[in-house]
Amino acid sequence: METLSDEVWDVVIAGTSKAQSLLALSLSRSGKKVLHLDRHPYYGGTDAGLSLQDAEEWARDLERSSNNVFQRASISKPTHSDEGSTETKLGSSRAYTLSLNPQIIYARSDFLPKLVSSRIHSQLEFLAVGSWWVHRHGALHKIPSTREDVFNDESLSMKDKRALMKFLRHALQEDAESLPDQEEEALMSLQEALDTRFKIPKSLHAPLLALALSPVAAHSIPFGTALARIRRHMRSMGYFGPGFGAVIAKYGNTSEIAQVACRAGAVGGGVYLLGHELKTLDSVKDDSASTDETGNNPVLLEGSLSDGTRIRSRFVTGTLDDLSPLQPASSDDAPSSGTWKSVNIVADPLKTLFPQSSDNGPVPAAAIVLVDTDTENPGKSPIYLQIHTEDTGECPAGQCVIYASVAADDETAKDRLEAAFDGFIETAGAKHSLLWSLSYLVLGPADEPALSYPRLRKHSSHVLVFPPEPSDISFPDGVLDTVKEAWALILGASAADDSFLKFEAGDIDAEQ
Repeated sequence: METLSDEVWDVVIAGTSKAQSLLALSLSRSGKKVLHLDRHPYYGGTDAGLSLQDAEEWARDLERSSNNVFQRASISKPTHSDEGSTETKLGSSRAYTLSLNPQIIYARSDFLPKLVSSRIHSQLEFLAVGSWWVHRHGALHKIPSTREDVFNDESLSMKDKRALMKFLRHALQEDAESLPDQEEEALMSLQEALDTRFKIPKSLHAPLLALALSPVAAHSIPFGTALARIRRHMRSMGYFGPGFGAVIAKYGNTSEIAQVACRAGAVGGGVYLLGHELKTLDSVKDDSASTDETGNNPVLLEGSLSDGTRIRSRFVTGTLDDLSPLQPASSDDAPSSGTWKSVNIVADPLKTLFPQSSDNGPVPAAAIVLVDTDTENPGKSPIYLQIHTEDTGECPAGQCVIYASVAADDETAKDRLEAAFDGFIETAGAKHSLLWSLSYLVLGPADEPALSYPRLRKHSSHVLVFPPEPSDISFPDGVLDTVKEAWALILGASAADDSFLKFEAGDIDAEQ
C-alpha cells in the first residue's frame, strides 16, 4: 500500500453503487488518477448482487454496525414437513445472484444510449421484461399495456374499452383537444382524474397505477406525474421488439451494470480496492512539488483507510453511507422514508406469468405484478412483485426469484408485504414452494413522485456527496444528472457536455 500513500489522486470514489461506478467510468478516459474504494468485498454497494452466503453475511453485518441505507434485515428458511427439508432444494450459494435493488430499464430511457456511447453495452446481456399483472381477490389479471391489448381484451366491456382508449390517447398526446387545462391538471391526483375526467371504473385504477409503477397510492400521485410515467411505458412498448418495452441486465441486474462499469474504469487506469473503507478525512496543503496551472498550491484532502494507509486526493465523492467521516450537513441529507423489501426464492418456474410477448417476440425473463389490496387497505401504498426466471442467471433451473416491495407508510407495511407474497404464490399454484427469504428496510428520500431526482450535494468544494436514491422499480434517469455534475466539477474547464460517457471505438474493447 506504500504507493497509494505516495500518489496524489485526482479523485477518491467511495462505494461501487451505480452512481459511483458510472462516475468512475465517465472519468476513465480523462487522464485523471482515480482511486475507487468499497468497504465490502464485492462490487455493487447498495445495488449489489449477492450469493446466498454473501446475503447472510450482509444481514449479519447490519446487526453489527449502523447503516444509512439498510436496516432490520432478517433471513428465513421455511420448512414444510410434508415436502421434506427445503434446504436440500436450494442450490449452491453461488448458484444465486440476489439483487438488493432490482430495477427495470425502459426502452426509451436516457440511460441505455449512454451505455451504448460509453461502449460497455457489448459486455452486458439484456432480457425482456414481459407482462404486467394485477393480483386481486385470489386471481391474476393481465394488464393491457398497449391500445391493441385494450382492443383485444375480451374481459373488458365496450364502455370500459372506450374509456381506456380515451385515456391512452391522452397519455400519448394524440388528442390535443382532450388535454385539460394545465393548471387544473396540476391540482388533480391520478385517482381524481380517472374518476372525474375519464370516467374509468375503480376496477381499472390499479392496472393504470401499475403501468405508472407509482410507489404511492392513486390518490397521492399527481395526475401529471402519473401521466408522464404511463407515457414512458406506452412509448417504450415495441421500441426494441414486439410485445415488450423494458429490459433487465442478466446476471445481477443493476449490480452487473455497476460491475461492468468498474471493470471498464480499471482498464482506463483506475485503481480498485475492495474491502477498504475511508475512515478519516481532513484538508491539507499540497507540497511545492505539485502546483496547478496558475502556479498555486491546491488544497488537498488527506485521509486514512481502514487498514491505516494514508491517502491524498483533490476530490472525494461517495454517498453518506460510504463516507463514514461525514455527518449529514442538514436534515435534507438524511434519509426520510423507508421501503420494505424482500427477496424470495421459490421452487417453481411460474411459467404462466411469462407468455411470449408476441408471435415474433421474445419469451420474457421478468414480469411485474401489482398486488391490489385496496379493498382491505384503502389508500395504502401499492405492493409490487418482480418475478425473475432462471433465464436471468439469478437462480437454478426450475426456480424463480420474487422481489417484493412496498413503501413503509406505517407499522403494518412489512406484514402487508408478507401477506401479499403469500397470497400471490397460493394463487399462482406455488403454495409451500418458498425456499429462502430475505427481508429488509431501505431508507431513502420521501416518496414524492412529483419531485425531481435529488441533486448532488457539496459537503465542501472538494467533497461531493451523492444523494440517497428514491425507491423506484424503474431505473432513474436522474442519476445521470448527478453523475454528470460530479464529472464536470472534477474535470473542471476540460469537461465538455458532448463528451460525457462518450468514448471512441477501442477505448473499452481492450478489456474483452
